[in-house]
Amino acid sequence: MCRILFAAGDGKKIKPLVDAIVKASENDPYKERRGNGRQHRDGWGYVLVRDGSVRHYRSMKPIFEDSSAVASLKDALEGFSVLMVHTRAASQGAKNLFNVQPFAFSTRRGFSFWLLHNGDLEKEKIIELAELDEKDLRNASDSYTFAVYLCRRLPSPKLEDVLVHYRVIEETTKSVFNTMTLFQNSEGEFTAFITAKMAEKLLQKPERFDYSKLLLLREENLFAVASSTLELYHEAEYEVIPNETAFYLRISHEDVSVETVHL
Repeated sequence: MCRILFAAGDGKKIKPLVDAIVKASENDPYKERRGNGRQHRDGWGYVLVRDGSVRHYRSMKPIFEDSSAVASLKDALEGFSVLMVHTRAASQGAKNLFNVQPFAFSTRRGFSFWLLHNGDLEKEKIIELAELDEKDLRNASDSYTFAVYLCRRLPSPKLEDVLVHYRVIEETTKSVFNTMTLFQNSEGEFTAFITAKMAEKLLQKPERFDYSKLLLLREENLFAVASSTLELYHEAEYEVIPNETAFYLRISHEDVSVETVHL
């Protein structure tokens, strides 16, 4: 599984979280406690929205070995910014650039989205739900297949539609359904949807819960959701997000409104 970060607000306040996910990806005691090594080294990527632009970056390098790209990202974090970061520890799909997240999709229904996911889903079930050909996706990850499902089935990025289809995919969760998605409609408006979900069996095992939980950080000019390990590298007043919680964000010029919903 992976480490993930979503942050919206003052870029200067986001920079320490970038430093934290770099360190968490290089040395993750929660991952090591589960006997799966301590690093997330199967590639990384990010989406950054600021000042009327979108930057999408993906690399097969581990984030902690890609110092020039990390420095470039941090240099760009000035003023109001929206950032999603994913560092991969592969569980399904080939270890290649194709499966490095976040993924980018443009739909036939007039909206685009960037998506990242941490956890394991029933890939075969998603293929069935989307009426896809399994052979076409034999090397694709479950996360990519989920994004293909959304591209095919999601009618709009409105909350009522998003909830319906994310709940469909939630039912395919094998371990964790922690997701972050940034949408843009044809009017240029941005919204985001974040989910925190783990299977019941993980809730009963402290080492699995500690690894899989998501943390919420709210400060003046900052809203952030992050994987658990970041708390070890950036001290702040985090809250553990309750299981089956989702956030729907409406993003306007230098402002974010957040609606909390049950997944």
